[in-house]
Amino acid sequence: MDIIAFPIVLAAIVTACLPCITFGQIAEIVDAGEMTCPLGAFIYMLMMPPLCSQWIMGSKYRAKLRKKYGLVEAPYEDVVSHIFCPCCSLCQEFRELKNRGLDPALGWNGVLAQQQGGKYQDQEFPSPPSKQTMYK
Repeated sequence: MDIIAFPIVLAAIVTACLPCITFGQIAEIVDAGEMTCPLGAFIYMLMMPPLCSQWIMGSKYRAKLRKKYGLVEAPYEDVVSHIFCPCCSLCQEFRELKNRGLDPALGWNGVLAQQQGGKYQDQEFPSPPSKQTMYK
């Protein structure tokens, strides 16, 4: 297995077992940190067994993702994708964000840190003074 593909495979396994976690990660990135991963996962989890209505949240965030990046609604509508194959839909959304450099597994703060780290990577920082003392 290619090392680069490993995180995607791991995300697929997590999605198959706990789709609420993957949804929470996606929601946090799509909402730019407004919705936290634990809150998104909790909402999705509440909607799963008793109501079987997790497709409402899933399709809402899929539509947000499509609108944000100008993606077409194909081959099916967002609602149909999340009703009949929610895990596949979540994996597609996870992979789309990851391919755009927004790794949902890192969370919003992790993505921001990663982007800022890349900005300062090429700069040289001055070394600290050789003799430092603390004064009262």
